[in-house]
Amino acid sequence: MGRKGVFPVSMADMVSHNSLHHIRLFYAAYFAAMGVVLPFFPVWLAGRGMDVAAIGVFTGLLSVAKVIAPPVAGHALDHHPRPGRFIVVASLAAGGMVFAFPWASSDWLLAVLVLGFGFLWAAVLPLTDGLSVSVSERASVEYGRLRVWGSIGFVAASLLGGVWLADSHAAGLPYWLAVLMLLCATSARGFPDRHIEPEPVAGSLSGVPSGLLWLLLAGFLMQASHGAYYGFFSLYLLQAGYSGWQVGCFWVLGVLAEIVLMWRFSGPISKAAPGVVLSLCLLLASIRWLGMGLSTALVWLLLLQLLHAASFAAFHINAITWVQRLAPPHRRASAQGWYSACGFGLGTALGIMGCGWIATQAGGADDFSSAFMVCAGIALLGVGAGLRLPRESRA
Repeated sequence: MGRKGVFPVSMADMVSHNSLHHIRLFYAAYFAAMGVVLPFFPVWLAGRGMDVAAIGVFTGLLSVAKVIAPPVAGHALDHHPRPGRFIVVASLAAGGMVFAFPWASSDWLLAVLVLGFGFLWAAVLPLTDGLSVSVSERASVEYGRLRVWGSIGFVAASLLGGVWLADSHAAGLPYWLAVLMLLCATSARGFPDRHIEPEPVAGSLSGVPSGLLWLLLAGFLMQASHGAYYGFFSLYLLQAGYSGWQVGCFWVLGVLAEIVLMWRFSGPISKAAPGVVLSLCLLLASIRWLGMGLSTALVWLLLLQLLHAASFAAFHINAITWVQRLAPPHRRASAQGWYSACGFGLGTALGIMGCGWIATQAGGADDFSSAFMVCAGIALLGVGAGLRLPRESRA
């Protein structure tokens, strides 16, 4: 029996309540930073005097980092029992780089700092996700109830950031990000150790399972299908006549649906077969994007936003869990890195760029409804990949 405050696991691999609080705090701080970067980093760049083209290049550097950093960091730390140490150092370094943004004497130096920050920032999340899934299986705590604090942090930062930006304080963006990176580093100091499986002996079969490859493809297609939503949903609503505060409410509604699902249904979703959950999520995502392309009526959009619980939250919980299960035990950190790179890196970047191109091809006017239609087709294509995954809860 474990002593009070400690889950009953092996003596060499105990997970305390305190270490779980550290994981929750990390997620809250990390996604609070994301809630500041996504809407307000372009505003900060504009305040520096950059035009739209330059802003696109600098925000694109963060996307490049999301493709490269996760698999590199995962491969380097596959056999390290204490990924928290790397996360502490990487978070501190990222905080130092973002703190130096205002002092960059040229755009070239700023580009180096932005890419360095993006690389370090992107590297730590898949490592934390993999550790959280491992902890959830060892300590009987649901992964979604750890990850949900990231969604809460994102909402809080987005709302507070809107008030802050309205007060013309956008110049302080790098300093707030530096504080959040410091908070990430502080929380990572309390991360538990990770159980490391031994490297297979020479000559044994240790290749990448085909199921994992289908999961990576499904993740790529799901995130690519979000291109119109992540890139142009706000502009689409503004074109339809909605006000700025209404647009914000639509975004918050989607995240609230995500929070409810993670908190209430994380356990059953993480245990369910990926062939069932991921295929259904992709089908619902296709319906969501098709509906948005067909109509911008208020009640219709409100209902469709609730599907964010499926297209992001349920898909993410099940996929992250099954990456851990399908990957070779000695390559789990690498697998989480590749999942992040394929989906949140490459999938998101190509999806947004492709939807931007599609939207500008309709007679010179932005036609975001066509982009949503294409995204519906991409998600439907992903259903085929999802159906190739295990349809039983035990792989």
